[in-house]
Amino acid sequence: MANLLKILCEHFSLGSIPFLQRSKIPYESDSFKLNLPLVSSAFYSRQLVVVTGMPGSGKTSLLFYAVNELDPSSFRICHTELSNPNKKALYKTLAVKMGIQPVYNADDIKLQIINFFNEENEQGKFNCVIIDEGHTLSIPMIDELRSFYDEGANFSLILAGLPPLLSKTMRLSVNQPMKQRINTVVELEPMSPAQTVEYIKHQLDYARAKTPIFDDKCYPLIHSISFGIPRRINQLCYRAMINACIDKKPIITVDDIKKLIEKNPHIFDKIIIPESSTNLVQNQY
Repeated sequence: MANLLKILCEHFSLGSIPFLQRSKIPYESDSFKLNLPLVSSAFYSRQLVVVTGMPGSGKTSLLFYAVNELDPSSFRICHTELSNPNKKALYKTLAVKMGIQPVYNADDIKLQIINFFNEENEQGKFNCVIIDEGHTLSIPMIDELRSFYDEGANFSLILAGLPPLLSKTMRLSVNQPMKQRINTVVELEPMSPAQTVEYIKHQLDYARAKTPIFDDKCYPLIHSISFGIPRRINQLCYRAMINACIDKKPIITVDDIKKLIEKNPHIFDKIIIPESSTNLVQNQY
């Protein structure tokens, strides 16, 4: 792997490999500039925030950059990615991540965490719990989180997941008590064709590319195939660069992209768009 990355850098005269890792400097699209302050404010005001978007749309990246701006000495962030957790698994995971030795009973572990947050608050520290894969939460777990949030009242809670978390789960009458506590909703939408171009160029600039790597005619096709989803853009562009390196081609053409798609239909097939809102919206509940 290391040799391949070195060969790619040499072939395209790059300082680093684009599309492979999250860059330290984010691509600041209009939506990113709008949503980052919304998410960041939750850390200071102990809010309940919901972040939704399609797979690969940038939910985790948005949270990463928001957390990265915080002073570690003043904030404690507990991020868990449990899929469809039960009550005990959730609280035990949170406790361990915070350095707490969990007891056996789930309710007692919850009390441990709440007491820990109270102690942190008395020292002037802010606490935030981020739960990924929120769309997999069962109805009992959503109500449990509501109880946890109400009883604690001393931490911020961010739920991140696919669009059905809002469009279906939170619309159920049984989940209205939780929905009514939501302060802010952030819905991430796919990039536009222009944003897709800007994103690709941002990745290449960050990698210190000295010459163009993609012919301009590639961009519409890349956007069409990726549907403007950052993760899919990364996958497509990175694979195209590998193929061009193997073929010793200095620039990637639209024909190269077409061949890549034809040879890898299982990777770059059409995607099903989950039910979602029409635009990137912030709502106050």
